Amino acid sequence: MAIETRRNTHRLVFASSLLAALLVSAPTTGQTPIPGQSTGSAAPPVDRPMARSKYAPDPSTLPELRMIGTIAPSPPPGTMVEGDPVTTWNDDGPTILVFWSPFVGGRTAEHLAQTASVDTQLESVEAFSIASGPRSRVEAVLDALPGRDPIKPRTVLDDTGAWKRTILDATGQTRLPAVVALDPDGRVIFHGPMDTSTMALANVASGQWSADAYRDNVLEYFARQNASVALAEVNGRVRRGTATPADAIAVADELIALDPRNGSRQIAKFDILITTAADPEAGYAYGREIAARFPDNYLLLNDLAWHTVSLPGVGQRDLDFALEMSRRANDIQGYMDDSTLDTLARVWWMRGDAAEAIRWQRRAVARALDTWHGDATRANLEAYTGGYVQPGQLPPPYRSNRRP
Repeated sequence: MAIETRRNTHRLVFASSLLAALLVSAPTTGQTPIPGQSTGSAAPPVDRPMARSKYAPDPSTLPELRMIGTIAPSPPPGTMVEGDPVTTWNDDGPTILVFWSPFVGGRTAEHLAQTASVDTQLESVEAFSIASGPRSRVEAVLDALPGRDPIKPRTVLDDTGAWKRTILDATGQTRLPAVVALDPDGRVIFHGPMDTSTMALANVASGQWSADAYRDNVLEYFARQNASVALAEVNGRVRRGTATPADAIAVADELIALDPRNGSRQIAKFDILITTAADPEAGYAYGREIAARFPDNYLLLNDLAWHTVSLPGVGQRDLDFALEMSRRANDIQGYMDDSTLDTLARVWWMRGDAAEAIRWQRRAVARALDTWHGDATRANLEAYTGGYVQPGQLPPPYRSNRRP
């Protein structure tokens, strides 16, 4: 028994190291991961009522969910370039299929090396690659995999296009390299571009993936987008006089009830209360409720402060509240974050203390990056020191010409 325990422990440690290698493979710059890919989806699923609300789209309309939960066709014919023929799906654990072409570069070779490692080192996982292209080019890529003495993945040459037609096309994917993952019953539980799927695959390989949770992640993602549109629409009608602030608050309350983990939605209600609803007493009381619910979320604390001192249309700015929220956000960040320091400087400026505002703004500028966000921070310092706006007055709106 002791020997068996030691062997299993060694395998688990080795597998953990392998999965860690997958996890550190970050998405390619400029690519946007499909919802759920970059964060993974661990079982058991978290309840997400927003995913089942009226704001969620029909799952059949989302490319990300095509084939999810559907039994995959049996392995089609193909020519083996490396390893034994694929005749059935793995019924002991997940199956990971990596589709690629020797004519698509990028990190393909790295992905193939990882595929081989997963297949050989994790007993319950079967992972192999499906290549399209001339056999000579496919073999050349496999012969040049990175690493010392790399292992070649089990590879099928899709010389008839059957694998692409029956599996890849069924998931709606058009970009290579791409991945499809199956559960032990042969159901599709995930698919996506390989470059943005490393976290999801690590969870699949370790048995921590839940297709139901992934489905809810995707639906919640798009439902939140639709909800944002609905809230913006009712706020627009309030400004045009065709709806009341109470109508906007009702929509915000509905969304908060559906999505209580979404602190930004609660900030939106706070904004309505201190602007169009003209109810500062209720607004700042609600702001304190938000701060109590999310005491360690410096982003929300910073938003409470910034919106208090910077939103147009705020009839009564509670500058003590703003200072408290800003200090709490900066305490969390150790007074080292340019965005929270920028807010703290604005609070002091609106309190009429130019010297203190400039002191904190200079600290913010010293930490600001050479980005459009940093441009705004530098513009605020210019406003405070330029003499064209008085302490206690909002600087004119600024938009960097580098902002997308």
